[in-house]
Order: sequence, then structure tokens, then C-alpha cells
Amino acid sequence: MKLRLGLPDTIAWRIALTVGAAILSVLALSVLFDHVAGPSSAERAELDRADDAIRMIEAAPPQDRQHLADTVTIADRVIWYPSSVALAHMFATARLREPGLGKTERFRGTERVRESVIFTSADSLASSIDFDRIAHPNAYFMAVQLRDHSWVLFIANHRRLGKLLPARLATMLVSVAALILAASLLATCFLAAPIRQFADELRRIGGDPRAKPVRETGPKELRAAIAAFNALQAQLQKFVDDRTLMLAAMSHDLRTPLTKIRLRGEFIEDDEQRARLFRDVDDLQAMADSALSFFRDDYKDEEATVFDFAGLLRTIADDYSDQGAEVRYVGPDRFAMSGRPFSLRRACMNLIDNALKWGGSADVQLICAQTGVTVTISDRGPGIPSEALEKVFNPFFRIEQSRNRSTGGMGLGLTSALAVVRAHAGNIVLRNRHGGGLTVCVTLPVTDKIARNET
Repeated sequence: MKLRLGLPDTIAWRIALTVGAAILSVLALSVLFDHVAGPSSAERAELDRADDAIRMIEAAPPQDRQHLADTVTIADRVIWYPSSVALAHMFATARLREPGLGKTERFRGTERVRESVIFTSADSLASSIDFDRIAHPNAYFMAVQLRDHSWVLFIANHRRLGKLLPARLATMLVSVAALILAASLLATCFLAAPIRQFADELRRIGGDPRAKPVRETGPKELRAAIAAFNALQAQLQKFVDDRTLMLAAMSHDLRTPLTKIRLRGEFIEDDEQRARLFRDVDDLQAMADSALSFFRDDYKDEEATVFDFAGLLRTIADDYSDQGAEVRYVGPDRFAMSGRPFSLRRACMNLIDNALKWGGSADVQLICAQTGVTVTISDRGPGIPSEALEKVFNPFFRIEQSRNRSTGGMGLGLTSALAVVRAHAGNIVLRNRHGGGLTVCVTLPVTDKIARNET
């Protein structure tokens, strides 16, 4: 799921927007319900005052009721209609003819529900009232029936009650929304901070089983996840250590019988057979030493430091050029980053050696950005079959099937280079070039804040 509002797709924003939208929906629903269900609190207060005026008019003799109505100030004009006049009859039957006009109100202090009709100057009922509709096109009317079936009509030239209600609602909603979003962001940022820290720690580790355990911080569930990860990391480290000890023992034990074979080979009189035997012994020794060097992960014993990666690549290209190899470097003169320079140098040299072996030349290009670097090593050789682009990273896998070290090597160069790059949280991708050749794309993230590009 992706946010399409231009906002960052983070847990903090998702929770904040969810909580804020839920609360705003509740507020909007409550306002809508209050608007539909009945008058506001201010209007109810005015209705209570109107009830006092109605009770006063109702208690007075008929001949004094209009005089009392003229003294009422809660409306612009108040008129009393005896039950005998035609307009009183129209009020009584208006709700039957036009149910949308009528509205029953229970006034304070009454023992029964008074019949009332609320309408505006735009309704047909207003045409029968002695009122200037042109001067006051937005007038409001409320007619209330008394116990003797007479009617009291309250006329307001404009709706004073609730006139400022939309502005008050807008201010209230904006204030509440701002407070809710601020509180939600603070709460969710507090929750997301340890998750971001955990992700940074994982990027720092970069697949290194010998890295230090991740600090257990944050909520209980996150601490449990970190503890489980640290336990897995410890098991992997134990597995790597056991594997290294086993291979070191095997390599050490193999040297003794290989030395005996070489000594006994000295007694072979056939020079050709003796040379073949010694060559096989050398191959076995090289295989044991290469395997031991790879599985020991010597590159991970190197401490990370800040170094000039662009200068490293430029120096490698110059060294090959001094030896007569056709290696060209394209990129910035300097780019400082944090990593293991000797391990990266060995990995890049393995990749360049492959390009020189199969293509005769190598083009090295460095592209730098604030978030990472990309190194491409291109050659003009035969390329690699598409089905083998991933298999070549497997230990001891060789496209050239003759087990000759002078032509195919030991099958650990790309594997070792990939291990070094992944130890830096990077990756290597191979792709065949159009027109022949192979391009090796190495990507390395730059998470350290000191990384900078100086041309």
C-alpha cells in the first residue's frame, strides 16, 4: 500500500492519519447529527426564553395578549393570532399539507408537547403574513399553538441563532484536527524511533555474522524481535566459527600427506610423470588454501574506516596500466566513504581480473550519489550464458569445465567478491552487453554522514 497524498509512507504517518481521520469522522458525524436532530445549545436557550414569553402571553386575557407580544425582545416581531382567524387555521393545517414545514418542540416547563411550525420567507405559508418579504428575504418564522388553539408567531428578519455557527465549527474543527494530528505524530514518532534504529542497526550489520548484537530498545514486542534476531546472529556466528575451525584443521591435516606425496614423488624416475604428480599436488594445495581463505572470511577481520573510494579505484587502474593491462577508469577524483578498503580492493581486483582474462580489457566507471555508489566493470569478451548469470556466484562453479587453474581458476573469485560486497550491505549484478561482453554492476550504500563527493 502506498500513500498517494505526497506524504512519506511511514508507520508514523499511517497511524497518525488513521487516528486523525477516525476522530475527525466522529466529530463530523456528531456535528451532522446535532444539525439534523435538533437546535444547538444556543438555540435551545432562546427556545427557553420563548417558552417564558409564550406562557406569559397564554396566561394573559385575550385583549392583552398582543400588547404583551409587542414587549417580547427575543424576536424582531411577535404577533398573536386568535383561533378564529384564518391564519391560525392555516398554521394548524400547514403540517398536514406540507409536513416538511412542521417541527414539534417540547419547551421547558410544559407538561405537554406544543405544536409548532417553523418556516422561512421562501415558503408559501409566509405569503399570508403581513411581512415585507422583499426587504427581508432571509427571514425565519416560528408559530407556536397555545392551549386555547390560538397561535403566537415569532418573526426574525435574519437567523441570529446560529448565524456564526459555521465559523465556530470551522475554527473548532481546525483546532481539534491540529491538536489531534500533533498528538498522533508525537505518539507515533515515539513508536517509530526504535524501529528506525533497529533498521539502521541491521543495515550496519549488512549480513556480517560476526557483528556485535543489536541493542535491545523500544517497546516490548520490538525488544522481543531484537532478542530473537540476536539469538539467530549468535547461532550463525557459532556455525561460521565451527566451519572455519573444521576447514582449518582439514587444511592443516592435508599438508602432511601432500608433503609425503611430494617426497615420494622425488623417487619417480620418469620426469614427465613426476612433473604431473607435482602439478596435481600443487593444485590440491592451492584448492585447500583458497577454500580456507574464503571460508575463514578474512575480510571481516578488517576494521571499517573512512577512505577515498574513488582514489582506490583510480590506483587499481593505474597499477594494472603500469603492468601493461588495458584498464580505464572514469569517475570523480575523490569520494570519501566508510568501509573496509583492503577487502573492497581485493574484490574489485577479482572482478577486473575476470574482465581482463575473458575480454582483454576493462572499463571501470564510478557513479556517486548521496545514498550510495555504483561501480560498473565492463569488458568485450564472450559474456556469460543467461542461465549462468546467477550460478557463477556459487562456490567452485566454473563455466570453463576443465579444472585447469590457468584457464578457469578455482571458481571462488566472484563468490569472494560477492561476499565482500554483501558484507558492506551492497550487491553485484551481472548482465551481458549488447554487441558482446559483460558488465558487472556493484552497488554499495553510503549510510555514513561523512560521505562526500569532491571533484
